[in-house]
Amino acid sequence: MSLWTRGCQLAARCQPITIAKRAAHKKASIQVELQEYVQGVGVAGDIVAVRPGLMRNVLYPAGKASYIKTYQGPRNRQKEEQDKLSAAQQDKASSVKAARRREHATNLSSTLSSVSILDFKRAVVPDSINTFGSVTADDLAGKLKDEFGITVDKNSVEFKDGRIKSLGEHQVVIAGHPVKVVVSAA
Repeated sequence: MSLWTRGCQLAARCQPITIAKRAAHKKASIQVELQEYVQGVGVAGDIVAVRPGLMRNVLYPAGKASYIKTYQGPRNRQKEEQDKLSAAQQDKASSVKAARRREHATNLSSTLSSVSILDFKRAVVPDSINTFGSVTADDLAGKLKDEFGITVDKNSVEFKDGRIKSLGEHQVVIAGHPVKVVVSAA
C-alpha cells in the first residue's frame, strides 16, 4: 500500500475539524467625555460610549474627547442633587403627559362608541365585488373628522389587510374601538 492511499484512507475515517469564530477582536465600547461637538457622536460635555479605535485614532489626537478616569477628586454634591431634582421633575412631567394621553384615549373611545357605521361609495369593477379605489386610513380619518368632528390619527386605524378593496361590510379597529365600515357601489 502506498503512502498516498494510506493517507486518503485515514483522511476518510477522520471527523472534520470545525473551527469556532473568535470573538477576541471585538472590544467593548468605552466611556469618554467630549470636549467639542463631534458629528454623529454628541456635543461638548456629553459622556458617550465609543469604540476604542475611534477614541485612540481620531478623537483623542484631535483633542475632541478625553478619557474618563475612575476617580476625579471630590464629588460635586450640589450637581448630584440638582440632577436628582431635574429627574424627579421629568418623571412628574411624563406622568402628567401619560394622564393626558389616557384622558384623550377615554374621550376618543366614548366619542367613537357613538359611531356605529361608516358608509363609503366606490366605483366597482364590472361583474366583480372589487373596487377601483380602496378605502384607506386617510379616508376613514377624513370621514370621521367631516361627519362626526372626531380627530383620529391615521396610524391608530387597523385593517386586516392594510386597506379595504372590496364591496360589503368590513370590521375596522380605530384606537382600540371596533367600527363597522360599509363599502357600496357608486
